[in-house]
Amino acid sequence: MNTNKIFLIGPMGAGKSSIGKSLALLRQLPFIDIDEEIVKTCRMDIPSIFSRDGEDFFRRIETETLQKCATYDAVIATGGGIVVTPKNLEIMRQDGIVVYLYADVDTQYLRTAHDENRPMLKVDDKKKRLNDLFLARQPLYESVMTFSVDTGANTIHQCLDLIKAKLTGYE
Repeated sequence: MNTNKIFLIGPMGAGKSSIGKSLALLRQLPFIDIDEEIVKTCRMDIPSIFSRDGEDFFRRIETETLQKCATYDAVIATGGGIVVTPKNLEIMRQDGIVVYLYADVDTQYLRTAHDENRPMLKVDDKKKRLNDLFLARQPLYESVMTFSVDTGANTIHQCLDLIKAKLTGYE
């Protein structure tokens, strides 16, 4: 297993970007955010991609971006829905460590309630939507993960310590 290729998966608000940036510094690896790469490629923000081209188009671009990014040794933060495409699970399983950053629905809600840049939360009842997504995606996160860390119960520093300790077991 390549411990210099680390995929961070988990729901919206789990801390993939913030933990990912810190983990990349700690591991002296580049940090890649799949959503940021998609925005650069498409030259528009993700809500605009969803509204103009739809979720299916977004998922195709997401897979292409993941394939490209998976060729690098890096800490790679994925979008919350990356696991809904079976090919993405294959890509992440091939060569690297998949860290599931777990956050319960209450934690997700607190962290995303005022974020307008999340097209999957453009609904009246955000908490119900987060719960529905969690129930649908939880088994997928668990099916592909190498290990998990609870980001709702731990600070960023505690999460980094847990990840570092677990990575040592794979090196």
